Amino acid sequence: MKKCFYLLLTLLCVNYSVMAAPGFRIKGKIVDANNNQPIDFADVFLFREGEVNPAYQTLPEADGSFRIADVKDGKYHLLVRLVGYDLYNRPNIELKSSSDMMDLGVISMKPLEVGLAEVEVVAQKKQVIYKLDKKVIEASSNLLAGGGSAVDILENTPSIRVDAEGEVSFRGSSGFTVYIDGKPSVFSGTQALEQIPAGHIENIEIITTPSARHDTGGDVGIINIVTKKHVQDGFSGMVNLTGSTVLSRGVDFLLSQQNKASRWYFGGVWSERLRKSDFDQEKTTIISDTATTSHSNGPRKSNNFNYSLKAGWMYSLPQTTFNVDLEGGYGGRTRNGDLDYREKRSADGTTFGEGDYYSRDDYDIHETYFLGTVGFDHKFNDKGHQLTGSFYLKYGGNALEYFQSDLFNKNNEREKGHRAWEDEHRWTVRGNLDYIYPYSKTGRIEGGYQYFSYLEDGDYTMHFWDPVKQEFYNRDDIYNTFYFQHGINSIYGIVADSYKSFDFQAGVRGEHTHRVLRSSIPGKDRTYNKFEFFPSVHLGYTFPKEHKLLASYSRRITRPELFFMEPYITYRDFYSAEIGNPDIRSEYINSFELNYKKNIGEHTVSATVFHRSRKDKIERLRVPYEAGVTLDSMANVGHDYSTGIELSGQVQLTRWWNVNLNGSLYHYKVKNQYKTGGENETSTNYDIMWNNSFDVLKYTRVQVDGNFVGPSVTTQGRTDAFWYVNLAVRQQLMKRKLSATLAFRDVFNSARYVSKIITSDLQSITRIRPSYPLITLTVSYTFNNFKVKSSQKKEDHDLFEGTNH
Repeated sequence: MKKCFYLLLTLLCVNYSVMAAPGFRIKGKIVDANNNQPIDFADVFLFREGEVNPAYQTLPEADGSFRIADVKDGKYHLLVRLVGYDLYNRPNIELKSSSDMMDLGVISMKPLEVGLAEVEVVAQKKQVIYKLDKKVIEASSNLLAGGGSAVDILENTPSIRVDAEGEVSFRGSSGFTVYIDGKPSVFSGTQALEQIPAGHIENIEIITTPSARHDTGGDVGIINIVTKKHVQDGFSGMVNLTGSTVLSRGVDFLLSQQNKASRWYFGGVWSERLRKSDFDQEKTTIISDTATTSHSNGPRKSNNFNYSLKAGWMYSLPQTTFNVDLEGGYGGRTRNGDLDYREKRSADGTTFGEGDYYSRDDYDIHETYFLGTVGFDHKFNDKGHQLTGSFYLKYGGNALEYFQSDLFNKNNEREKGHRAWEDEHRWTVRGNLDYIYPYSKTGRIEGGYQYFSYLEDGDYTMHFWDPVKQEFYNRDDIYNTFYFQHGINSIYGIVADSYKSFDFQAGVRGEHTHRVLRSSIPGKDRTYNKFEFFPSVHLGYTFPKEHKLLASYSRRITRPELFFMEPYITYRDFYSAEIGNPDIRSEYINSFELNYKKNIGEHTVSATVFHRSRKDKIERLRVPYEAGVTLDSMANVGHDYSTGIELSGQVQLTRWWNVNLNGSLYHYKVKNQYKTGGENETSTNYDIMWNNSFDVLKYTRVQVDGNFVGPSVTTQGRTDAFWYVNLAVRQQLMKRKLSATLAFRDVFNSARYVSKIITSDLQSITRIRPSYPLITLTVSYTFNNFKVKSSQKKEDHDLFEGTNH
């Protein structure tokens, strides 16, 4: 029934194609007056003469070009609006007959000399902007984002979830790749998103069906963080300070100087993002005929920290731009717990062993890193003919993963315990060369080459507690050295063009993968070589009345990382062990999307129908290992399928009340090859996010968010639904240069995370409740033309701590 519903919705969207669409009647290109760089986030309005509401509205493409179709004959004036720039007005646009076409040429937007303090912008920027091959989350559209991280900005994006330990997933998967300004992040996954201050972010690009120019890694695509860049002459900057009732604290700053052709910037971050939760878990493991039942409960907390400095310089010649970027810092994550732990063992209904302990565990993963990027961009002409190149190098030293777990009796005497160290050194190299040739006014051919290499080597050591000698001893049988090198050589080609209302882009990427794993454990060395093709297609069609339909397809891959393959046992805490699988296979993903969008004056509605099939899904399976101890192992558990719809509405109800309503509904199915929890697991997953923003006074804004997170299935169990409400109040002072935001997370203390694993020999129920209340204060100051963000800290689902048990 669900599949029929999705098919019917798709057919209804496609039905628009029977409507004839005239060509575009008005077009132009928007650039920055200072440097002639394209502007692709301006609002373009066309007003009929004598009317105050826009008759047509559109957004420019990545190259700054815009086109307006289906314009009726008459007299109009054009308005282009962008925060930080002077308004552009073009009156006396007259279309007399249906054959009239008007090319407005290049529209140069002049940056404001005195910044936002002198400008009143009534309308807010759109929260989500849809492009042909991506959607863009506007950082300043969310009132609660400032003082947080990229995770906070992403919160209102349909299908984004954050679990009890703060891990981000998108459409049920955590397999996304994180870039910063088109370059790989220092960290990966959720940790990468949490390390980037929201105050440094201009927007976030979500590329769910990436084109051939992008890396193929990441099963649900790429999240690219675009940072703020100062382009006006003069010196400007910003500083943000934040703190919370759970003792999170941070300060970040960004300074920039633009002198005609030269620009430099300098910034820094000192951030400690803490989570505190009450943890409760009941677990039963069965080994042979012995059942071990345990109950642990108590406080857990974690800290994602980052201390870093960055700097960069860019120099622009008439046709060529050079840039250098440097960054260094220390970052990572700690987690610890102090739990009451009770254990009971039985066989054939008879209890023969009981224990009552204090369980204390610590986890610390950190890295000192240095990275640099050099690049150039050469434009042969102003028609889009260009050549770009870059080289990226990163070294991660002093990299350590440390685990410590102990059981103390009620007299506070250690009875069991272990220590584990994984020392690592990491090198990442990436080189790109990309070429674009426009063969016509609307068409272009792209091609390029990329080299990528990741190398990591180190060793793993474990010490166990000897209760007789009252000391730790080294386990020589567990000690292991490892070496991992992953290299990819890539080439790609793309052709793109437009004809009247139709846009298309098609490409293919070829990648040769070379992977080497070396281990001191006998028989665990592995070498892998393979060349593969990854096609992508993107189609767009604009119907009358600015209805727009986008369709896309791309083939993706998730290659095993080192921690997927590590062939030795490690411990997360005393009763949770894990091991990698050197024979793990890559996942292959086919992603399809159909997106419909309609602008209705100041309002926008959109719907995205998607389907993703994944072969050889990689997942951690949990099995009993020893009495009371479970073992997580990596495996290709089978195939999974996600089919669903994402809906988004952005409505300006009144001049002072803006509403964003986002929701997603998708059917998830796992064809499980491991009959640990049923051969096929299915669930209907849904999320609803309701964002309300109120302009109470001229410089006062209030935001109320409601979030409902539906249940979800996993290979071995499921997680329950939960809901929560956030509230934030922001006050701007000193002509918008200074702002203060007070944010209340989970106002009604309703968030509860419940995860269940039920198999034939393992039953585990984990319940986590975040510390309450959680109140955050953020103070931001900007000077000159670094615009004050019209948003504060957007709260996320990372209200909990401690799910990996």
